[in-house]
Amino acid sequence: MERQIINKKKRVFSVEPNKIPPSEVFTRKYTRLLVPALKKLNMNKNSSQANQLTVKHEVDMALALSAQEFAWSRFLLQKLSSSNNPTTTTSSSSNGIRIQKRSGKEGGDEDGEIEEKMRELQKLLPGGEEMNVEEMLGEIGNYIKCLELQTIALKSIVEDTT
Repeated sequence: MERQIINKKKRVFSVEPNKIPPSEVFTRKYTRLLVPALKKLNMNKNSSQANQLTVKHEVDMALALSAQEFAWSRFLLQKLSSSNNPTTTTSSSSNGIRIQKRSGKEGGDEDGEIEEKMRELQKLLPGGEEMNVEEMLGEIGNYIKCLELQTIALKSIVEDTT
């Protein structure tokens, strides 16, 4: 009797569970949230300025919901949720930065320049006005990385639709 060998695909399980890179997790969440919202907006087919602001609102909302582990995301989400009407925009005002000034005259101009640049960073980072310097500097790197990933995801969406 001839023995038949049955080919079965063997599953290989690693000792460590698959670890998905954080950037991929963010991108998956972002597109999972954004694409349905954009499809819904596409049904309206309004090319008005109000629709453009609605698209911006949805893009920002997807960004905030995709990175909820960061403080800047929670501030952005709070800002977006408080403005129920996406056609209105609010401007942020700086409460001033909490930087301890050095004593002495040397580097006085440099200190003022650093403070001004820190205030600019505060304005750019959602919730930056309410963070101290250490928190803000910790969050800014994550914010920039998420913006880069958002740009890549949006470019990919545009390339797929054209």
